[in-house]
Amino acid sequence: MKTFNINGLEYQADNSIDNILVNPILPDDFNITPLHARAEEHMKHWYQMPFVQLQDNGFYEVLCLDTDSWDRPSIKGSFDTLDQAIDYIIDKYRR
Repeated sequence: MKTFNINGLEYQADNSIDNILVNPILPDDFNITPLHARAEEHMKHWYQMPFVQLQDNGFYEVLCLDTDSWDRPSIKGSFDTLDQAIDYIIDKYRR
């Protein structure tokens, strides 16, 4: 794992491409905690911060903690390649 500084906040992940985290280390219970029950630190680091996770099936999944799912990060898409996942995030979140 490497450490990355994005917008003054520190993250650990396998990689960061254009400040998009790839396989980040997530807080405990990140995938099952409702938005209203999250620590302020979770929200500061992860709210509206899309990231990529490589799944066991070989697909790259884009996830984002937002209001689309109240109890977990939202799955935004599944892609064949890391480049496709990164391009999706750049297109959807940075234009």
